[in-house]
Amino acid sequence: MNLRKLIFTNNACYKAGRTIIPKGIMVHSTGANNPNLRRYVGPDDGLLGKNQYNNHWNQDKPGGRQVCVHAFIGKLADGSIATYQTLPWNHRGWHCASGSKGSGNDTHISIEICEDALTDVSYFKAVYKEATELCAYLCKEYKLDPAVDGVIIGHFEGHKRGIASNHADPGHWFPKHGKSMDTFRSDVQKLLADSGLPKPETPTSTPNEEAIWNHLTGKGLNAFAVAGIMGNLYAESGLKPTNLQNSYEKSLGYTDAGYTAAVDNGSYTNFVKDRAGYGLAQWTFWSRKQALLDFAKAAGKSIGDMTMQLDFLWKELQAYKAVMSTLKSATSVKQASDAVLTGYEKPADQGDTAKRKRAGYSQGYYDKYVKTVTSTPKKHYCIQVGAFSVKANAEAFLAKVKASGFTDAFIKYSE
Repeated sequence: MNLRKLIFTNNACYKAGRTIIPKGIMVHSTGANNPNLRRYVGPDDGLLGKNQYNNHWNQDKPGGRQVCVHAFIGKLADGSIATYQTLPWNHRGWHCASGSKGSGNDTHISIEICEDALTDVSYFKAVYKEATELCAYLCKEYKLDPAVDGVIIGHFEGHKRGIASNHADPGHWFPKHGKSMDTFRSDVQKLLADSGLPKPETPTSTPNEEAIWNHLTGKGLNAFAVAGIMGNLYAESGLKPTNLQNSYEKSLGYTDAGYTAAVDNGSYTNFVKDRAGYGLAQWTFWSRKQALLDFAKAAGKSIGDMTMQLDFLWKELQAYKAVMSTLKSATSVKQASDAVLTGYEKPADQGDTAKRKRAGYSQGYYDKYVKTVTSTPKKHYCIQVGAFSVKANAEAFLAKVKASGFTDAFIKYSE
């Protein structure tokens, strides 16, 4: 990280003199094709270069606006990347306005990344790296955990949370280079791994995981949602559909296999009310276990059949409308994982440590299977429309097909 300081003492925000206790970091990007720090930071300190228009933000109301952030990341005059701190970190910035639930100005340190034309891969990698290192530094400084929901967010995420105005940054830029706020948070967490914060836990590979991934993906959920569900199922059962809650094995006198067989053959009749968690989701409450048992019998399947349990889970989820709403629109692994934890599984421990642990499992599945999917060659399917006896008619039809979006269409001539 190349951190420098040029405090905007002439800006009205600095003059207001208000302070905050930082609870998070909000990442912004400028929305203009100008990667040079001198556009926003000034006056020239010998490294920034001269701003011929003198329209930097170190003035009372730059451009007539009440705006000010804590730091800018972009290019110096020599083309190298740097961060300039422009407000004290605990100063109340003017960076995100307000939403329906308050303002991130009251809680979040703000970072503004200077955009270019959004196509330069090397520039993006450099400023992304600088931004993750700055966030890691600030997290360590203020004892912030990037794995905790809401600690590191983009401006667009702030709007969704009701604490910022309606802007898209940096969600319109990061995906162009294969990144997201989710990967950003994960990368910050990795940088902090040697600073006393726990690393995100990844799940141990299990025989059922690919089948479960494919089954849930087939339901139409996006990868964030599927990973969020799987991370929770792994925490509950290790993705083992015959799993009997470990603490009940001794008191009931059954192994996983023995318990499953006894329920299936009817020799054990207290499945519904024994209060023992069972299966992928560790169903425990009597009404849910009764519904699972009835579902298995109706399907003619073992109580431990994995596909049957996944179908039951899907059916059951439909009644959890808030959870399903989050899953259907999930934009991050952690968002989906937290929703399943607190809204569906609802274990006794729903604290930040439990959320971080399950989100770590979920991220592991996301990283594993999304990379696998994206590396698979794209298949192409050919459609033959028919034959024309007149060449001009064929060419006219081809023009219509291409105009409708099938730009790869072509004519094959034959005698």
